[in-house]
Amino acid sequence: MSEGVPSPWSVVQRVWSYRGEERANVMRVIAIAVFYVVQLANRHGLNLGILKLEAVESVTAEFHAAVTALTVAWMAVALGALVMMRSRRFPPALKYVTTTIDVVLLSALLLIADGPRSPLVVIYFIVLAGAPLRFSVPLVRYTTFATIAGYIFVVGDAWLRRPELQVPRYQQVIMVLTLGFCGLVLSQLMRAVRDAAESYSARAGEP
Repeated sequence: MSEGVPSPWSVVQRVWSYRGEERANVMRVIAIAVFYVVQLANRHGLNLGILKLEAVESVTAEFHAAVTALTVAWMAVALGALVMMRSRRFPPALKYVTTTIDVVLLSALLLIADGPRSPLVVIYFIVLAGAPLRFSVPLVRYTTFATIAGYIFVVGDAWLRRPELQVPRYQQVIMVLTLGFCGLVLSQLMRAVRDAAESYSARAGEP
């Protein structure tokens, strides 16, 4: 590779990092909307004939208001990022900022919900799965550690404030290890894509 000439991977990464962040934000908006619909069903009940969900008594007005506030904040972040990108403003740190906010707001949601017992803990995996869309191995690593840290924080909060919501230690270990191994697999996937891009470019340049 000549000096000053960008590598094939850097070109691919620059283009698809932008597109990936845009897609990640669109998916973020859709996911937030879908999960909030479920929250509304838990609060008020839902009857669509073949699909019927009873209102959950533990979903109080105070809890619903707190979830709504977090949802509005989350949606505002996602829409704000989309507006920035449509305005052709894409700072390199944006993907780290949006990922951090995802983890922070999800952890905050779990703190007011059932903590580590909540089925919403699986959303950590959705956050992690969105990292490769930005074509950045460092982001995948960062997201892996961020989601693990967020989960550990939620577990620690239950241990300190709400011991009735604690989950068995083996379950905690399995969750952390699974997040770690998922991050490792996604990192290797990114490496494979990078190697494929560079290999294809090398073959295309052969006489």
